[in-house]
Amino acid sequence: MKHLLFGAAIAGCLLAPLTVPAWDGFDAATTDLVEITPDRLPSQGDTVDVRNYDTDASEICLVESVTRNARTVEVVVSTPKGLKRTLVMEGR
Repeated sequence: MKHLLFGAAIAGCLLAPLTVPAWDGFDAATTDLVEITPDRLPSQGDTVDVRNYDTDASEICLVESVTRNARTVEVVVSTPKGLKRTLVMEGR
């Protein structure tokens, strides 16, 4: 019985949906809600996955600059198409 319970617990852990923490904010130009993965303060030259909630699309972007403000962090990213986006994220 002990082994059966242990097996069920392991199976439950493996089948449970895993969520990756993300950092929420918005696009300064369009005011679309976005999230950045991974959930940490990026540095210039890092790549981040930017998910747009409004269009339900994701793209991997290159971080151009990071500016800390009193309550927000502005992350300027370059998209694969060469466009620059300013993402205003929750303060850290």
